[in-house]
Amino acid sequence: MIAKLAECPRGRQTGRVSFSLVLQAILPIYLLVAVGLALRASKVVTVEMEKGMFKLVIHCLYPCLILDKTLGNDLVRQGGVLAWGIGLGFGIIVVGMLVSYLASLVIGLQPGSGRRTFTLAGGVQNYGYTAIPILLFVVAGDDKVLGVLFIHSLGVEIAIWVVGIMVVTGSIFGNPKLLINGPIVAVILGVTLSSTGGWTLFDPVQGGIFGSVVRQTMNWLGACAFPIGLMLIGATMYDLIGKERLSPKIGIASLVVRLGVMPLIILCAAKFLPIIPELKQVLLVQSAMPAAVSPIFVARHYGGSPGVGVQVVLATSLFGLFTMPLWISWGSWFIFG
Repeated sequence: MIAKLAECPRGRQTGRVSFSLVLQAILPIYLLVAVGLALRASKVVTVEMEKGMFKLVIHCLYPCLILDKTLGNDLVRQGGVLAWGIGLGFGIIVVGMLVSYLASLVIGLQPGSGRRTFTLAGGVQNYGYTAIPILLFVVAGDDKVLGVLFIHSLGVEIAIWVVGIMVVTGSIFGNPKLLINGPIVAVILGVTLSSTGGWTLFDPVQGGIFGSVVRQTMNWLGACAFPIGLMLIGATMYDLIGKERLSPKIGIASLVVRLGVMPLIILCAAKFLPIIPELKQVLLVQSAMPAAVSPIFVARHYGGSPGVGVQVVLATSLFGLFTMPLWISWGSWFIFG
């Protein structure tokens, strides 16, 4: 399905990826979000069901996906991958929030009118449900690279729940307790078991019947994570759309930050830093992502302006349908030549 690509270590593939093929990979993602929006609009998915499904994804399905892709993954056992992955995940978000803050000053946002929420929302790219299927497309289905994505996501989560909450609340104290959640625990557990050899207990071959049955169950549950997650994004957007008057300056500023400046910064990091090709592939996909939904939840629970976050997500998601293929196509050439 992918145009001829240059070989890289471990048999993975990198190189120029065509615009049309990336668009083909992206459209089903938007369709799943639209399905979730339609299910919420038709009340097939109620508010109570939405909350329950969200807990199901966070505490069961997504952790199973993470464990399935990290247990026994030789990439996550490398100290350099851990350091660079977590460090870049954290650092890119902090840089993104700084760029977003500067943009908020340019457009005249004030504290109490959405500046802090815009700073967080514009600074955080989608690092989960949307990124996973696109990354699998870029690497031609080699799912070991997902382990690297989850290591990177650990750094992103730390930045959101510590620095992000500090930004939204205006307090120097974040909320480290929120780092104890299903996905983060799964990443730490997967890396620990992979590094100590404990992963063999869950290996289909070395773990015998127990390992085979448990690993297959993890695989099935994990496969449900991003389709259901994407539909939940649509359901959440339905609840929030129309609750605040749209601001053209917020929309335009979010496009400049999230789909203009940050892709260039992330792609330059991927090209020039001494990191493995798999982490470069993760950054390639991350560079093209629209804004994440998680800052909306942070704003709702910590006294921010969720309406501003919704506008950032809507603007970058709509225009991202066109810019994602462009950035991934050009970025693959820029990084790998």
